[in-house]
Amino acid sequence: MDQANTSVLDIAFGRPAMIGFMLLLGTYLVTGQIIPGTF
Repeated sequence: MDQANTSVLDIAFGRPAMIGFMLLLGTYLVTGQIIPGTF
């Protein structure tokens, strides 16, 4: 692959992953549970 395509893919997959991680962290800080309602 071309270097430019690789960096675009890194951004395309990295941004949603980081948003998901921040949501998971925020949920844990607010509720004290990783998946609210299961344990």
